[in-house]
Amino acid sequence: MSRSKPATDNRAGSHSAKKNFPELEDFILKRDYVGAITLLEFLKHENTDDVWVDVWMGWCWFHLGEYRRALEQYQQLRSRENLDSRIADNMAIDLAVCYFYLGMYKESQDAIEEAPKCALKNRLQFHLAHKLGDEESLTQAHAALRDVPEDQLSLAAVHYLRAHYQEAIDVYKKLLLERRTYMALNVYVALCYYKLDYYDVSQEVLGVYLAQHPTSTIAGNLKACNLFRLYNGKAAENELKQIASDQHTFGQDLVKHNMIVFRNGEGALKVLPELVDVVPEARLNLAGVRLRRGEALEARELLRPLEPSAPLHYILQAVVAVRLYNDTGDEEQMKIAQQNFHIVGSSASECDTIPGRQCMASSYFLAGQFEEVLVYLNSIKSFFVNDDTFNFNYAQAKAATGFYREAEECLLAIQDEGIRNSFTYLSCLCRCHVMNKEANLAWEICSKASGNPDGFALLQLVANDSYRMGQFLVAAKAFHALDKLDGGPEMWEGLRGAVCGAAQAAAAGRPGAPAALRDALALLRGPAARPGADHILRPITKWAQQNRIPV
Repeated sequence: MSRSKPATDNRAGSHSAKKNFPELEDFILKRDYVGAITLLEFLKHENTDDVWVDVWMGWCWFHLGEYRRALEQYQQLRSRENLDSRIADNMAIDLAVCYFYLGMYKESQDAIEEAPKCALKNRLQFHLAHKLGDEESLTQAHAALRDVPEDQLSLAAVHYLRAHYQEAIDVYKKLLLERRTYMALNVYVALCYYKLDYYDVSQEVLGVYLAQHPTSTIAGNLKACNLFRLYNGKAAENELKQIASDQHTFGQDLVKHNMIVFRNGEGALKVLPELVDVVPEARLNLAGVRLRRGEALEARELLRPLEPSAPLHYILQAVVAVRLYNDTGDEEQMKIAQQNFHIVGSSASECDTIPGRQCMASSYFLAGQFEEVLVYLNSIKSFFVNDDTFNFNYAQAKAATGFYREAEECLLAIQDEGIRNSFTYLSCLCRCHVMNKEANLAWEICSKASGNPDGFALLQLVANDSYRMGQFLVAAKAFHALDKLDGGPEMWEGLRGAVCGAAQAAAAGRPGAPAALRDALALLRGPAARPGADHILRPITKWAQQNRIPV
């Protein structure tokens, strides 16, 4: 042999080059489904007729979250002639799973009937029974579940979907004790804690998974949701931007939906309609957007197909009913609102939560039982120190129960211009000012509101409240303004009574009463004075002169 180099070296070089060429298994193990599909398409382009190329193509599309393309791939496979029996047997269940992930539950149920009996078929039937509300089939499938991780995960998932979050946590924690390497279980536990409003606990559990998988779409989205609850939409949006990319296809519907929520509904009418029935919360959030736009009827139509099964469903239906009552005066809508709020507030799962107590307070608020309202609002007010809506409702309840000083403080703390310009806010603040012996502040509000549609009603409230509280100068000013606007006998009688009340206060020696009497009498004088004004002016003026009171 005259070789200067061993033949084995060449063989080793050839083997090394072959080893560097990626295998499908390499991509699958790294969960690089895009790379796997690229390789499979290359093999197909090389005129490979191997049916398993198409099978793996469908599998990769499914795991990439492209369920529609996976379904089309499997449908093409099913139409092939002389299909391998192993593939044909599994094709029905593959199609059923794709239909399920596309929300086509009826089609999934039809497809699963043709599938051979197996554990996956039972798990899918278990989930389908839940989705279709078939309690009998759900019980049967539940009884067939085994004590293996796959079946227990399905059980926990259905517990979660039925809002039995603690039961789901118990299943997940048991699995975690047995299999600590199942890191994704931490995401599921964190999600349950999120649903129970334990956002800080959720964030702590989630951190265990994110430490090893920082680019996870689902975990990153949940972290953003926790930040939204713990801090604000800006912090959540910054977190979500890291996974809101065209390069990610999995979970993008969820990311789009949550980005709208974090931006307080900005762009909702463009994005949410196409996500209705894709992301479960999209319909509810779109209804919420319609409500904020004052479109209560549109919100009701969005909620109509839903059978209430979660607290948020009942709360939205209650708020819609309140808006419809305000618009139409239909007492039936008021009953619906009270019932829905009461269902949430009295339920065992919600009675001790913040939303549950808000709902119970709302139910009593609509019933006019404001002492009960304060029982619930006092228990949660520390969580809403700077919340304008909470302060507005709290102030109204305080005012209705006679705590006018506290009510006034809450009203003045409100920053929202929409609330501050509403008639309810202005009337409540005016009443608090008057009851706190600051009727002049109420009169300033009336002066600014003159010419507005609610100006007349505000004047009536201030006139009558000031009269009852003995603040006769403001009462006289308000009745005088009403008399010029309306000219009815009630307004004239109110003005005369208020002027006489100012004279009585001066006679009693109340501080500031002489100056108030002078200003009150000035309202009766002038070229536009009523004919009967002299009958009041003359005796009061004579009495004032006798008592050296300059009027």
